[in-house]
Amino acid sequence: MIGGSPRVLLVRLSAFGDCLHAVPALVALRRHFPGAEIGWAIEDLPHSLLKGHPMVDRFHIFPRKAFKRREGSFMDRVRFMRKFRKELAEAKYEVAVDMQGLTKSGLVSWWSGARRRIGFRGEESREINLLFNSERITPPPDAVHVVEKNISLLAALGVEMPHKPEWVMPPFESEAAALRPFLEECGLASAGGVKNFAIVNPGATWLTKRWPPESFGEVAKGLIAQHDLPVIATWAGAEEQQAAQTIVSIAGKQAFLAPQTDLRQLAALVGQAALFVGNDTGPLHLAVALNVATVAIFGASDPLRNGPYGPIHRIQTGGVECHPCWKTTCERKDRACLVWVKPETVLTSCAHSLERRRRRLENGAAAAC
Repeated sequence: MIGGSPRVLLVRLSAFGDCLHAVPALVALRRHFPGAEIGWAIEDLPHSLLKGHPMVDRFHIFPRKAFKRREGSFMDRVRFMRKFRKELAEAKYEVAVDMQGLTKSGLVSWWSGARRRIGFRGEESREINLLFNSERITPPPDAVHVVEKNISLLAALGVEMPHKPEWVMPPFESEAAALRPFLEECGLASAGGVKNFAIVNPGATWLTKRWPPESFGEVAKGLIAQHDLPVIATWAGAEEQQAAQTIVSIAGKQAFLAPQTDLRQLAALVGQAALFVGNDTGPLHLAVALNVATVAIFGASDPLRNGPYGPIHRIQTGGVECHPCWKTTCERKDRACLVWVKPETVLTSCAHSLERRRRRLENGAAAAC
């Protein structure tokens, strides 16, 4: 156990979806230690989303390029790393909590100079991460989801697993204001406010996580025809933009291609949606963090560990025996875990999510009366 105002460094460097999975641990830590000095070691991309977070006193931006041989000279890389190490040491953290479980995250914990360095034991600790931790925690058997695994590390500090893990996000008001002209152009915003719409996001880094854009297009078409719910197709990069355009072409009127966005602008757009439909990727977990109902299509990854967390979300997968394989290429050669998922099945899940949202809004309005 430690005192009421500890200096704690959280280590979750990347990727942005995984950093969002770490936010409930941050919130639980802050709720338990309101007076704590909390820092977060993080890479620049997820930091661009989480900067200004009300529960983080200081972010330490991990110099990712310093680990890449093709980025600058050797001496430049050494200089960047020394500066980062000096910044960590000067913060005088008492505790470091490594939620990533890799060699580089273990190094960051060690460089912090914290006497207590808490990390995972077992399958959540990879490479040589175990060597850098002074306290090694095996998550309890009922901590199946990565959100619960992350929070379980805090048990060493006396933080209990909350009944309902909680996301708190920074504000995105200025980004929402910048997107207003786009929504007005689509007929989705007026002086009376923003109309209900759905986000459909076809992207994912792994091919084995990508449901076909044509299937997403059929879902978008169904949302418009069956629920009178306009659709915005979001994207990042040329390949995803092409997939998003395919969705819009199939869905027809009331389907719109999103403008190019950064992560904060994407958060501002997703946060205004009534529903999010997508693969296991960062934008899906962003929707979860913003309390937007999701319907997720899972391929190679395990929804029990990485799926959208909470009862308002629904998951679809093909149900083949090799799922989850956690592989970037399909040994069956047919990606059955994805292609066996039918648009009509996803639309059924969408209908359930929208009905649940309607009831939730009605109950909230009734409670306010």
